[in-house]
Formats: sequence, C-alpha cells, structure tokens
Amino acid sequence: MSAVTSSTSATKPLRGAIIGCGDISPDHGKAYAEAGIVVAAVCDLDRVRAERRAKEFGTSETTIHTDHREVLARADIDLVTVATPVAGHAPVTIAALQAGKHVACEKPSTLSPDENRAIIAAERASGKRVVFFSSRYRYGAATLARDYIAAGELGDIYRVDMRFYRRRGRPGVDIIPDARWFIDSTLAGGGVIMDMGQYFIDNTMSLTGWPRIATVSATTFRGFPHQLPAGTTFDVEEHCSIFARAENGCSFSYDLAWMSHHPPMRTLTILGTKGGIRMTDEQPFCFHTEKGPWKFVDTTTPWRDDTRQSTLVYRDLIAAIAGNDPGVGTTPTQALALTEITRAALQSAKEGREIALAPAAQKQAQKRG
Repeated sequence: MSAVTSSTSATKPLRGAIIGCGDISPDHGKAYAEAGIVVAAVCDLDRVRAERRAKEFGTSETTIHTDHREVLARADIDLVTVATPVAGHAPVTIAALQAGKHVACEKPSTLSPDENRAIIAAERASGKRVVFFSSRYRYGAATLARDYIAAGELGDIYRVDMRFYRRRGRPGVDIIPDARWFIDSTLAGGGVIMDMGQYFIDNTMSLTGWPRIATVSATTFRGFPHQLPAGTTFDVEEHCSIFARAENGCSFSYDLAWMSHHPPMRTLTILGTKGGIRMTDEQPFCFHTEKGPWKFVDTTTPWRDDTRQSTLVYRDLIAAIAGNDPGVGTTPTQALALTEITRAALQSAKEGREIALAPAAQKQAQKRG
C-alpha cells in the first residue's frame, strides 16, 4: 500500500495552475483543495469558461489566463495540471517542464509514442516530476487485489479479462455535450480505447507487474446513430475488443464500449494457478481459491473512503516531490507503454492483423512499475 503525504505537512503548500477548464477541471479543483494545493491560476482559450471555473473552485487570489505561456512564465507556480484535449498534452507538459514546473497531466498522455519519449527526455532534463491520471483505477479495491497478488495468493497469473460497457455514453454525443473533441481523432487520438481503455490497461498492467507485451490484436466498431450537427467530425471507435499477449505467457483481453445494447457493466477477472479474483461494480472484490468455494472479502481499506481518486494521485505526487516516492501514479515510461499498446490496437483494427511491439518501452515500464 502506498505511503501518502499531504502538502499540509509541508512548510509551504504547492501553488498550482490548471490549464484547460473543461468538464474534468472541477475534479482537479476539488482535488487541489483536498490535497492542500493552492489554485493560483486557471487557464483556458475561452476566458468566460476560465472565469466560471475560477469562481467555482478558485479563491479571490486565483488569476485567470487565456495563454498558457503566461502561466508558465510565473515564478510562483510550482505545479501545472494539464487538462486540455489530448493533442495539447505533450506540448504543454514539455513546456511546463522546461519552465521548471512539476506536471500532473490528464489521460491519455499523448497522441503518439514519439510524444511520450519527448516528455521522458524533458522530465529527465528538468529534474521535475510528471504524473499521469491513467492511474485513477489503481485505487479502491485494486489496492486489495494488489496485496493478494503480491502475497502470492493467486500463484502464477496466466489470464486477465476486463469488460466495460456503457449503454449510452459517448462523450460529446450522449454525455458531456461540449466535449466533442473526444470524437475527433486529431484531438483525442481515438475513442473508447483512449478514453476508458487507458484506465483499465493501466490498472491491469500495474496489478501484474507491467509484463512486457509482445503482440496486440484488436477490432473496433463505429456505427450507432447520432444527431450531431452536419459537418461534425466523428471518426473514432465506439467499441473496441483487444487481445494482448505478454512475453511471460499471460494473456490480456479488453472489451470496451461507449455505447451498447447491454446493461452498464464493469468486470475485471484475474486468474492464477492458485486462485482468482473477480471485481465488479456490484461486488468490488471476490477471491476464489483452490481450497473452496468463492470467498467474499471485506474490501474496506484505507483507500476506500470519500476521497476522490484524483486527490490520491496528487497526494502521491506531493510525496514524490518530497522524495518519498510511493510509486502509484502513472510514470512517463509507463505512459509510453500504454500509448504503444493502444496505438498498436488501433493499428491492428485498421490493418486487420496482429501487431508486434518493440520491447524497449515495456522494459522501462516494468522497471518503474
């Protein structure tokens, strides 16, 4: 279980700036407050939206900007949260690092592995820290699963299956109507795989020690009706099915749907030679052993409280900045591995063939997992 340090224990709280004031920004604003980070500035191309967010979660001292370069030029800013559409993640993150700021960046991290590599280089050169929010699902009952796996209760893990279905939940179409960038591949990089898939791939890789993925095969679907205005770009997948094989013999499958004629569902199954874990929304943690029937386990842990997952990511970042690195938030090398897996899945679906991954990013992610 991770050590958690709040900035309230420091002599001086971190001063942060939230760049990008869309629908996810209030979550960061509230998490700032819970983690003891000062909202020193908000920034958005739309000044009216930035002003609205400043009133919502800022203070009387929160300044409003429409150019992120103004924010990065300020010496009083310690931390930058990048909450722009995905296309802005790499350039803003790199610029923030070059300006001497720590960075907390929304998921998915980038549009391409090359952008991830540029972030890794910038972090190393700056001496600052970067964390990505792909790690939100590492908390809650996942911490209990991690403890069971680390204790050897499952034995050798050979199969992982993740299924996530929404009935009607396409961002920019059915939900979050102002966020149509989610369905534009030039801004988002992909659909459900880049949105929710980042969480689930991150979580399963983290639980299994970031094994090196050898091959990826996938199919995608887009074709449900919508009532978007004429001329609206909608070129990303609504459903994606992925099969990945690790070099250690473990196989991973992900079935992800923004929209489906199926009840909403989120199910994770992890199978090992000595036991198995099944996690659902209805039963957060269920452990099965070779010694008997399904054993239901109380999932009450220090993580399972009212604290939002984003707050826990920030607290871990604060701890890392202080030199007490809990190793929970998605690191830049892990983010690169996620990008390589998701891009390989989209390439596989497009070309109708299995894609082999280069081992470099996976090896680095495993070292820092």
